[in-house]
Amino acid sequence: MNRFVFHGHPLVLHPDTAVFLEKTGDLVVSDVHLGKAATFRARGIPVPEGDAERDLTRLVNLAAETGARRLIVAGDLFHAPGGITPEIELSVKGFLTNLGIPLVLVGGNHDDKLRSLPAGLSSVPSFESGGVRFVHDPADAEGPEFHIAGHLHPVVRIKDGKRTSLRLPCFLLRGNLLVLPAFGSFTGGATVDPQPGDRAFVTLRDRVVEVPLTRS
Repeated sequence: MNRFVFHGHPLVLHPDTAVFLEKTGDLVVSDVHLGKAATFRARGIPVPEGDAERDLTRLVNLAAETGARRLIVAGDLFHAPGGITPEIELSVKGFLTNLGIPLVLVGGNHDDKLRSLPAGLSSVPSFESGGVRFVHDPADAEGPEFHIAGHLHPVVRIKDGKRTSLRLPCFLLRGNLLVLPAFGSFTGGATVDPQPGDRAFVTLRDRVVEVPLTRS
């Protein structure tokens, strides 16, 4: 199983870049960046469609699989105003119906660029549940509570040969803060610059395992 206890909080790190808090039934993801591909296409960059629909389906499936009572998005559900096309709005409407549980959006820096959110959505600057505080930017993780955040899109580099390496999205535990990997299919990542005490967890097949961190 992928169960861990961080600062007294039992949780499940899901291989599909999500966290499930068994005590509260909260399913947590971050950095979905819906509409990113549409934003690129609007600028004349020929990227394929379908990432938004695929990621929304993943969220619905995760909620059903875990039996979640609530979905918390720790920021950047959307990418940019130009990505909020009629197709995206229709997909979001269907998603909210299919999800069948409340959704809490902690506003991220990309969400804040939107003049308004699609119908059925609102955002809050932070959220607390079961003694855990959810923010988007780790810089806002102030206080002694256990925090879950996003924003960084953390990635670790793991050597798989003398001159080759893999870059894998990771869950980053830093003090009383857990930073989630980006959930969106069409997102990049930033390689972690480890600090003393940092721990990283990556998906290997259908398991989440801890990997050693070394400074480059």
